[in-house]
Amino acid sequence: MLVESKRDMRRRIVRLRDHQTESGMAELSEAICRRLFSIEMVAKAEDILLYADYGSEVRTGSIFARAKRMHKNIFYPRVEGDELCFYRVEDLSELQVGFHGIQEPFMQKHIAADFIYTAVAVVPGTVFSRDGYRIGYGKGFYDRFLARYPKVFKVGLAYEVQLVDTIPREAHDVRLNGLVTEEQALFW
Repeated sequence: MLVESKRDMRRRIVRLRDHQTESGMAELSEAICRRLFSIEMVAKAEDILLYADYGSEVRTGSIFARAKRMHKNIFYPRVEGDELCFYRVEDLSELQVGFHGIQEPFMQKHIAADFIYTAVAVVPGTVFSRDGYRIGYGKGFYDRFLARYPKVFKVGLAYEVQLVDTIPREAHDVRLNGLVTEEQALFW
């Protein structure tokens, strides 16, 4: 049996993800948001590390809005060299197009520091496995960041179409603590 490479798996799943309608993605993203906030660790967290959705990723606007209503500190990543640095964002107008066309904080105020150890990191990806691993876009930004902060609660967001049984793993891949889709929440 031929094992699919990360690259081929990423391409195949992104094609599936891309074939959803905008209204379909919005509806599924709302269901994912509701399920995400039903997780006790997320509901109790003071600090949320969120991503700005890109392409056909799970939409995160309603997550931002709900976290704001709950008076949480919300941080978005900015690519700086080979690393991700997270900055506090109080309004989505503080984001602008950055690395590879992804929205990033441009004001660079209130950088996330040591309190990040008790944060919840909402992690994007292209493919997620039932055993807690993910395939990103191939640059390793999130794996490097998450390896530096192992105590952060790491939860991936995905549509069910992005979920597979297993993915090829490498030594540097960081396992998530949980994964939320429109149909389920998985924990490891």
